[in-house]
Amino acid sequence: MVKSISAAVTAQQHPVWLSIALSVFPGVALGVFIIAVTPVLEGWGVDPIFALFGGIGLVIVPLELGLLAVVARTTKGSWSPLAAVSYKTKLPTRRLLPLALGLAAWFILTLIIWTATLEGCVIERLPSWVPGAILQFARTNGEGGVPSAGVIAAFSAIAFVFNGVAGPVTEELYFRGYLLPRIDRHGGWAPVLNSVLFAIYHVWTPWRWPQIIIGFIPLAVAVRRTRSIYVSMIAHVTINVVFLIMLMSSLFAA
Repeated sequence: MVKSISAAVTAQQHPVWLSIALSVFPGVALGVFIIAVTPVLEGWGVDPIFALFGGIGLVIVPLELGLLAVVARTTKGSWSPLAAVSYKTKLPTRRLLPLALGLAAWFILTLIIWTATLEGCVIERLPSWVPGAILQFARTNGEGGVPSAGVIAAFSAIAFVFNGVAGPVTEELYFRGYLLPRIDRHGGWAPVLNSVLFAIYHVWTPWRWPQIIIGFIPLAVAVRRTRSIYVSMIAHVTINVVFLIMLMSSLFAA
């Protein structure tokens, strides 16, 4: 039976400063990784986009799962990251899939509208102190360029495994499964705060923060209402896979 939104809060609540720190830290770590690795990859003649895709597997996944494992060990006596995750209600498939796919469609729609209208203006107004290793992704999105042909050879093995599945599943366990329940005391503002922090966490694409917030608020609301992390997992994997398929198509068409 799905728990009501008015059900008692059982997860230990975090102060706001701790929620901010735990949300932003993994993203900053990936940003530092991208900045450090990009010159090395360029020196090897390897497309710098590998710094992002590789960083998801080498930084985001182990860091976030590791933090969950430490929390689980401390609070539950288990090293399983799942032990630290709340909102694990299982929904019937007939309800789960339409809800998750509808949320994915909403995010993709907002992304299409954002990139077609406002993204270019935001990219042009990025401050000069934004590192070049980060700006490279802005130029790719803003100027219509595509990664070099070297990406295509390893795209399936790296991008789809890390960015398509492992990354979004890990992020949902961490952000919606662990962090969101621990700000539940804020009521209806909890999904908003969670989505804002999730956007800022994406330090490697600051020009998309408004779109990420708008796209993910309904997803966070749905997870909180259903108490089901599976909703956001399916939605997030769908979003990333669709995005990667679109990017893959553009690479072969280039």
